[in-house]
Amino acid sequence: MASPHGISGQWGYVSETNPGQAITVNKFLPFVSENVGRNIARLESQGKRAGRMVVHSWKSGGDLISGSVELELWNTDIATLLYHCFGGVATATNGAQWDYTYTPGDLTGQSFTMQVGRPDIGGTVRPFTWAGCKVGGWQLTANVDQIAMLSLDVLAMTETNGTALASASYDAALAPFVFTEGSLVVASTTNNAVQSFELSGDNAVIPRVRLGSATSREPLANDMRTYDGTIVTDFEDLTAYNRFVNGTESALVLNFDNGTEQLVVTTNVRYDGTSPSVSSFSLLTQSLPFKAVSATSDAAAVTVVLTNAEGLTGAA
Repeated sequence: MASPHGISGQWGYVSETNPGQAITVNKFLPFVSENVGRNIARLESQGKRAGRMVVHSWKSGGDLISGSVELELWNTDIATLLYHCFGGVATATNGAQWDYTYTPGDLTGQSFTMQVGRPDIGGTVRPFTWAGCKVGGWQLTANVDQIAMLSLDVLAMTETNGTALASASYDAALAPFVFTEGSLVVASTTNNAVQSFELSGDNAVIPRVRLGSATSREPLANDMRTYDGTIVTDFEDLTAYNRFVNGTESALVLNFDNGTEQLVVTTNVRYDGTSPSVSSFSLLTQSLPFKAVSATSDAAAVTVVLTNAEGLTGAA
């Protein structure tokens, strides 16, 4: 019997061959929190019934599944997860390691099964398994004195509690990237004044409930993707401010390197504000919202390269 609280929780996933056809999860990562669940619509009759003042007839409607999973940014066992964030990946050997290069790609036909073990008060870990999962959006954050974080917004096609809880196992080399292993290069110059960085990707994926079924068909993209974020730095001079005012694009490269594994996020961005201001006796900071753009290609707007020893030759 497990402990009857969150310490017994577990999170795992695996890529599916066909969207919506669940597979036993075999990739496990420590997670901080999750809140994935069902939202079943209630369709209440609007018909007037003589003398009645309370709902008299209703049925269930669409059964939509969504929520978020918050993870620390791990050095390994995330290659497949990043593939589901971006949709495009190329792999190449790099000595004893591998380089995984992620770019925006079509997510159609790409999905994963996800399972969370939730312990009840009696010490039984109840499995919640979702098939046909898609990453609708994600956020990468790095703050001073903190571990880097990766948050996922997930949509799914179906949920069941009837699948057995998978046996969780973790790579012995797992270690999160931390702020001291990070650096930010702006327009080819290292910025040593960064206090925080965040980058969000919106895959514009929506559920598709149609006539004849309460559950969603394969969720698909319904709009252009967006990649935007914010840098907070010390206010050192007018360089960053002038990029905003003049509409100047620049390269923005976030690098995490622990000496063995590496994650490099390369973007081409425009800056959308704002002006620094005085509001207290504290040192002035400057918030720099940005958006990834490129006139040449999606890959030129945003590319992520992960280097580690996972050894995957594809996206499985």
